Amino acid sequence: MTDPTTADQRRIDDMLDMLRDIREQLRVGREVFVRDRNLQKVVAYDLMILGEAASKVSQRTQKRNPKVPWTELATYRNELIHEYGSLALEETWEFAQRELRQIEKGLGKVRVMPPGE
Repeated sequence: MTDPTTADQRRIDDMLDMLRDIREQLRVGREVFVRDRNLQKVVAYDLMILGEAASKVSQRTQKRNPKVPWTELATYRNELIHEYGSLALEETWEFAQRELRQIEKGLGKVRVMPPGE
């Protein structure tokens, strides 16, 4: 069984990977994103993974790192999942452009501490 510190660090690393992937995917620009259904699916999937990982990070780590919008990421993931194939393109584009770089910076500063520290 994986200890909570290792699990949290693995999830944060996964989140950083997803953020980098999303940023790379969206380099093609808004016009391509709006037209390319496969790209939309890839970005939506990565955002769902990002939110799922955020929801699984321990409360202890979340509380020690309040600048990361843990709850908002999990909520956004739930909204994406429950859209059932209907991605809000403008909202997703704006979210990615406005929020993801700040989230990535915040995650890059997260320090997962072993219990007792």
